[in-house]
Amino acid sequence: MTRIRHLLTFSGPSPFAPKPVVVADVTLPGNDSKEAELLRAGCTRLHEAFPEWLPEAPAPDLALQEIVGTSLVQWALGALNEVRGFLFESGFAAKPDGAILWMAYHVPSVSMRALDLALNVLSDAGRSPDFSRADTEERLSAFWLLCRHNHPDFQARILMLGARSGNIPVMPFLQGTKYWQFGWGSRSRIFFESMSNSDGAIGMQFSKSKPLAKAVFTSLGFPTPPFRLVGNLHELAGAAAATGWPCVVKPYAKGKGKGVTAGIGNMTELQAAYIHARKYSDESVMVESFVPGDDYRLMVFDGKFLGALRRDPPAVTGDGINTVRQLISILNRDRTANIVKSRYLCPVPLDEALEFQLAQQGMGLDSIPEADRRIILRSNANISTGGSGTDVTERVHPDVRMMAETVAKNFGIACAGLDYITEDIERSWREGGALIEANTTPGIDGLIAAGQDALKITSRLLGELPGRIPFHLVVVDDAAIEPIWQSLKGMRFPETTGWACGSEAAVGSMRLQPVKEGAWTGIHALLRNQLVDTIIAVCCVGDIMRNGLPVDMVDRVSLCGDLSIIDEWMQVFEEHSGSIEKLTEWAEWERQYGI
Repeated sequence: MTRIRHLLTFSGPSPFAPKPVVVADVTLPGNDSKEAELLRAGCTRLHEAFPEWLPEAPAPDLALQEIVGTSLVQWALGALNEVRGFLFESGFAAKPDGAILWMAYHVPSVSMRALDLALNVLSDAGRSPDFSRADTEERLSAFWLLCRHNHPDFQARILMLGARSGNIPVMPFLQGTKYWQFGWGSRSRIFFESMSNSDGAIGMQFSKSKPLAKAVFTSLGFPTPPFRLVGNLHELAGAAAATGWPCVVKPYAKGKGKGVTAGIGNMTELQAAYIHARKYSDESVMVESFVPGDDYRLMVFDGKFLGALRRDPPAVTGDGINTVRQLISILNRDRTANIVKSRYLCPVPLDEALEFQLAQQGMGLDSIPEADRRIILRSNANISTGGSGTDVTERVHPDVRMMAETVAKNFGIACAGLDYITEDIERSWREGGALIEANTTPGIDGLIAAGQDALKITSRLLGELPGRIPFHLVVVDDAAIEPIWQSLKGMRFPETTGWACGSEAAVGSMRLQPVKEGAWTGIHALLRNQLVDTIIAVCCVGDIMRNGLPVDMVDRVSLCGDLSIIDEWMQVFEEHSGSIEKLTEWAEWERQYGI
């Protein structure tokens, strides 16, 4: 029975790959068996159904191990990267009765699931002459839901692109969350999407509350439309009298355009918009004066203007033949779960907000609009709900740039997105236009979708801080770990030096209590600690061979004593260190480096 079996999980460099990988093996039938013939046919059909994941057709004269090994790891890597994956390492090695497989991971169990799914799909393809991509749709959808919950969100992925280019290490700050750490120790920065730990708490409070944000705009002397908060239908008439017609209704503290209705022209529409907004918020609803013009997102990072995007709501144009539903399906055709292939354009969701907007235009999903009639699908232009953007960075008036920088600076937000409406972005805000709200996760994907260079943007967002700190790895015999730990406890380290031995760790004179489950948890605790500017890690040979190196690159490796290290692992040390020294015993390291 052909199956995949998990062997090892490396959390760092190993003889298999320079990054973390899971290692598994697959047992295969003899070359001349009927099952082998089916597997060969399955590999060919898999290539035909997924040419973007398996770019080269398998050569018929290759050994079964090579054909199956290549197909499994290429298909699994393609499936992992289709939804939010940012993985590169994979491979296989033939063995007499099968193959050894290795696969990069964000979460080990998800990558193992990908290999299992690859074999499952390959087996089905071998048994079915009519196999097609559609046969995998249900299984892939379930798998991609798993990826969506466990892989980096697409904004973190964009930052990872810049980190990879700049050789900046990346690690989860909290496992199983969207908090990612870029850099080590004192040279690290934590991001949640594009929001970082550089953002001030007060600015976060301002941005979460639309009324507070508008009060800040006003206090700084910048324009924002008047508004009223209403708690029931009876208060709508007074709010409309104060704001005038047309007006806008939005939930008190909801983001991404949820529950927003713009261009409301009478009391009937206002009541419907209020009821719609209350579905997204238990708090008061905001009624705001309508500002004519286009919707712009002004981006500021570390107090400097980064770029501007004109945001357009999703729309379809009638042809007199297709229904609105069909036209949306055509629009969404190239907006897939793979956000990179979709150029960061999101599908337009068929939801209540869309149906509400259609009703405002006298349309429904099954209506057939006449030729050339433009149907607006949402009242908001958010990229996350299907909107699109145009880069207008070079056209923004200097006064508008300065306004954006001033607001972001006073909010105390490192990465800020300000929503601004004007009829002409090339005019000063003094000549018309108004600030609407502020965002701490402004969506850097929008600028990339509009054509800006991703690496240029991510280098600005990551800034100068994220990078590496000195890391010294000391490798000892397994039996030496406990006496060396006792020796280390008697040394005096600088208060910013992190030091680890086996599963123990400390910063200067402060002992830590790292969780003992998993590989290198003590070292990971030091890497996350922003007080730490140097790390000394003592690791035994056995732990390294079971788990891989604790990090992808160290400054110096000290090999202490007569260690049994095979050539493949010596090569790993050589490729992932600045230098290697061989010492006769631990005491020699103490004399040379002990503090």
